[in-house]
Amino acid sequence: MSFAWLWPYVRRHRSAILAVMALAALTSALSAVQPYLSKLIIDDGLLGRHFHLLAELCAAIVALAGCGFALGALNRLLYVRVSGNILFAIREDVYAHILRLPPAFFRVRPVGDIVTRLDGDVAEIQRFSTDSVLAVVNGVLLLIFSAAIMAAMSPDLTLIAACILPLHLLLRHRARRQVSESTREVREWRGVITHFLVETLGAAKAVQSAGAERWERDRLGGLNQGLLRRVVRQQLVGYTIGALSSLLSHLTTAVVFIIGGWEVIHGSLTVGTLVAFTAYLARGTGSATSLMGLYTAYQRAGVSLKRVQELRDVEPMRAGGGGARVLAARSGPIRFQAVSFRYPDSERALFEGLTLDIAAGSKVVLFGDSGAGKSTLIDLLRGFVQPDCGRILLDGADLSDYDLQSVRCRIPVLETDPVLFRGSILDNLRYGHFDAPAERVFEAARQTGVEPFVLALPEGYATELGSRGAGLSTGQRQRVAVARALLGSPFALVLDEATSNLDAAAARAMHALIDRYFPQQTRIVITHSPDAVPRADRILALRDGRVIDGELARAYA
Repeated sequence: MSFAWLWPYVRRHRSAILAVMALAALTSALSAVQPYLSKLIIDDGLLGRHFHLLAELCAAIVALAGCGFALGALNRLLYVRVSGNILFAIREDVYAHILRLPPAFFRVRPVGDIVTRLDGDVAEIQRFSTDSVLAVVNGVLLLIFSAAIMAAMSPDLTLIAACILPLHLLLRHRARRQVSESTREVREWRGVITHFLVETLGAAKAVQSAGAERWERDRLGGLNQGLLRRVVRQQLVGYTIGALSSLLSHLTTAVVFIIGGWEVIHGSLTVGTLVAFTAYLARGTGSATSLMGLYTAYQRAGVSLKRVQELRDVEPMRAGGGGARVLAARSGPIRFQAVSFRYPDSERALFEGLTLDIAAGSKVVLFGDSGAGKSTLIDLLRGFVQPDCGRILLDGADLSDYDLQSVRCRIPVLETDPVLFRGSILDNLRYGHFDAPAERVFEAARQTGVEPFVLALPEGYATELGSRGAGLSTGQRQRVAVARALLGSPFALVLDEATSNLDAAAARAMHALIDRYFPQQTRIVITHSPDAVPRADRILALRDGRVIDGELARAYA
């Protein structure tokens, strides 16, 4: 378990962290003076009957408290800023890494679990990596100041107090396994609940249609009870450690009062010294407990570190090929050459030696049974999965020679339910083409039939959409997706069951729209109804890992 990968994030803010540490040290020094002033108030002011000295010492305590308040406020302000910047930088980088992971990762990893790791676990790591700095500075300095002054006032009482310290350390060490296990269980169970909420709230209409509201509520209740059991265990572990530490601290205080009281009664120790010593003892014990508490915090942060590290260790998709060529806006031929592919968790190859040539600018229909590999073929074409052997050529060049970001932008996929995001209609039209001028976006909207229904809305292009484009019909969302594709000047266009939710007339209108505005682009239409696709140049059937062409393909339709 290594925190070394956090160092670059901390290093960026080292000046601010050093300022925080300096202010913390100064605050600790001011705090260390106050109990000694209490000794002087009792011994020299009260028992010495010097009222003016008493008043001056009281004023000094108030002044020190005021300075401590001001320095503490400034320190807190700086700390919150640097801590927040470190947290956000970690989260942004881990999030960016996740976005580069292959689709297979998201098929097996629940979204709720990913969200929990990005939120709670990253925050826990950040808290430990920055809070520990403050805790060490405050704790060590205050402990040193307190120990030094205590030793000067009463060496024998200091020795007695120091004898209890190993028991505190032993307690924390023995509890480390329980802390790690209870923390891991709570974090994993919170991930389960987060995924449940994401899944069911994202499908609220389906839940309502099935009359399953009470069923889902009861499921959430069961999950909550599972979390509660784990939280109770975690809290009991924490409480037990804290309570035993407190018991040891009270034992130390009691022994100091007994022995110190004996010395006061026999005149070898003043009352003020005993009072001040116990005050320093309380502060020193608190500092020692805080420092030992870092060991417990380390165990908890280690659990979160491991969970985030699991995400960082997943190999991202290749960002580009050797030449990093940019795929041209004009269309070109596509060739699958002896391509074989098998999913890692499958015993049977999905494709084996598959060869397919698609002419530039042609409209090709691809159909087959569910699971035949139609969508996987497109994932291979766009570089989301890599073939086990064979080559994929775009415009005569190997796919590995291209920058895959340009490939994916130049080969957009129109789906049954296009993905739109929360935000304005203009933002959704521009998605993936963020620098496109507004006039070019409006022109694409006019050409694809988006503008008429947008202008009918009160706020026009500034209209805010809900999650997944809520507020627009399926047909309207598809037109937005077509306009977005038009902005990208595609090399090829894929329709993956894009018209399956439309009636016959709307489906014909969608195909007419595609054929009208993408006449020069290669169009690959994935469908279960090949005869419903007008003006197709070729119909291909995908069966048993092979592509069947021509009239024979129609026999499978």
